[in-house]
Amino acid sequence: MSTGPQERNGLGGASKKGMLILVVGPSGVGKDSLLDGARARLGDADAAQFCFPRRCITRPAGTIGENHIPLRPDDFPSMAKQGAFLLSWRAHDLCYAIPRHVQDEVIKGKTVIVNVSRSVINDAFALIGERNVRVISVCAKTEVLRQRLEARGREDRFDIERRLARASAYEVEGPNVVHVQNDADLETGITRFLEAIVAPRPVSTPKV
Repeated sequence: MSTGPQERNGLGGASKKGMLILVVGPSGVGKDSLLDGARARLGDADAAQFCFPRRCITRPAGTIGENHIPLRPDDFPSMAKQGAFLLSWRAHDLCYAIPRHVQDEVIKGKTVIVNVSRSVINDAFALIGERNVRVISVCAKTEVLRQRLEARGREDRFDIERRLARASAYEVEGPNVVHVQNDADLETGITRFLEAIVAPRPVSTPKV
């Protein structure tokens, strides 16, 4: 899913401080845990600078997983057409979106961290501008991914193997990409993740 062409000129230099950080990685790699840990570590003192907005998902409230904004599947297309979303995509029979107000937060100078599909990376660069976007690619060894997928109990064996096959082909490269290896303990992963958030500003578009 993509947004309208009228938004594809970026920030036009309106913000030199704001940053949109796109967190990508295969299922089971631990993105939600890293996001929760980073949010907790940053705390109230950094709340004015760092923002972790909730995603819109066509999944009922109260289900297992992240704290999201629940949307009805029938409402999603019309909301996308009306410009309610900055980025949107479909995965695992669900629709996902990042709310439009995220762009306003970047313009104000905030660092906004969101979990997205790698399919929207180029859209984000077109909408926000390459200097104001960073990609954090989270990865882990195959056996670690298998253990995590089995532990969370959402998929059967067939689905797990299918996700692992996709993960083995998962690759995002480029000078705007920071890789975070997340197959150690959680505290180590969070530390690496926070270091990636404050890494030097990117200078060109990644190859996806």
